[in-house]
Amino acid sequence: MSKRHFHLLQQSRALRANFAQSMVFLRRFAGAPRRIGSVTPSSPYLTRAMLDKVDWAKTRSVAELGAGTGVFTRAIVRRMSPGTKLLVFEVDPELQRMIADEHLDISLYGDARELPKIVRGHGLDGLDCVISSLPFTVLPSEVTQDILDAVCEVLKPEGRFVAYQYSKIMKGSFEKRFERMRTSFVLRNIPPAFVYDCTGPQREDSESEGRR
Repeated sequence: MSKRHFHLLQQSRALRANFAQSMVFLRRFAGAPRRIGSVTPSSPYLTRAMLDKVDWAKTRSVAELGAGTGVFTRAIVRRMSPGTKLLVFEVDPELQRMIADEHLDISLYGDARELPKIVRGHGLDGLDCVISSLPFTVLPSEVTQDILDAVCEVLKPEGRFVAYQYSKIMKGSFEKRFERMRTSFVLRNIPPAFVYDCTGPQREDSESEGRR
């Protein structure tokens, strides 16, 4: 087989895999739009905009929330250093199976509200980073608040929370929970997305002390 033919074969396989994943994503969205939040997986441009915010050489513990078909999961695995602990959360059973079949050694979980308990169960003193694809604006408000509470509880003081959203509705909530936040916009995604890069998590106990 020639090198050119080999590359064409690889491209063909990649296109078929991407098409199959998109069909799964669309089917799951049709069945549960409040859980999935988008009709298509994230684009490579959004993936880079999210993950380039992280200093992967210094990251030793990371959680991904709302992994979907595993677009970010693959990119995180490629970037992270050997020995880094990765916790992946995806509530949809079919999407969970897709990720588990591709990444046999990943720690995979469902409900992101269980993040603090799971982090403690792994003997970690906190997380360096949390990457989120969760559709906060379409989740029940109490679920969104519980997940953000969980994120702030497990992030180290210098930890980073990177999330994308399709609107600025969550901007105020993120600002209240983090000391610093930078926002960027990714046009080359369907739909276009805002990326929120947040550091300095504020915990409820520190907020309560500040009000005394």
